[in-house]
Amino acid sequence: MKSTFKKVAAVIVVIAISGTSLAVTREAKVEPKELLDIAFVDSFQAMRECVDGQRVGKELDTMRDKLSKEIQDEATKITKEEGDLNSKSATLKPDILAQNKRKIEKQKRDLEEKVRESEEEIKVAMQQRTEELAVKIEEGIVQVAKAKNVDAVIDKMTGRVMYTKDNHKGDITSDAIAYVDKKSSTVAQNDTTPRAATTTA
Repeated sequence: MKSTFKKVAAVIVVIAISGTSLAVTREAKVEPKELLDIAFVDSFQAMRECVDGQRVGKELDTMRDKLSKEIQDEATKITKEEGDLNSKSATLKPDILAQNKRKIEKQKRDLEEKVRESEEEIKVAMQQRTEELAVKIEEGIVQVAKAKNVDAVIDKMTGRVMYTKDNHKGDITSDAIAYVDKKSSTVAQNDTTPRAATTTA
């Protein structure tokens, strides 16, 4: 009886060792996944802190301050003229008073138009300079990415991919297409499969 137990135990040990060896062999054959070297960049910070970005910021601030001062000076002038007119309105002839009031109302409308034009001027200038700066930043990012030999660069503020290598490493487009096609095919087959008729007792 003891001899039989020993033989069974020996067989189990051999099987266990064989299974382990097989598992190790299978593990050794598994191809390691292709790793991507991904870098990140904060494009907003780059635009804000680079020399050109600081220069553009100062230029826009100067333009904004200049236009704001012009508008403020004109508003102050109109307010003074209106106050002077009100203070002496009792001494003016009705037609002269009405004429001066129309003049001040026109000045107010002109000032409102100037405010709109100034806002549009600042907006256009900001957009133009920002686009020019963005092109420089993106060119710099691409050159640095190539120098560092990274596979991709992602803007961590927007999530946009700023750069990818041309070797298509890590590209899973074909896999995604195959998955969608397979899922669509399965759904189509399920829709066309005849269903068994249900009967009621």
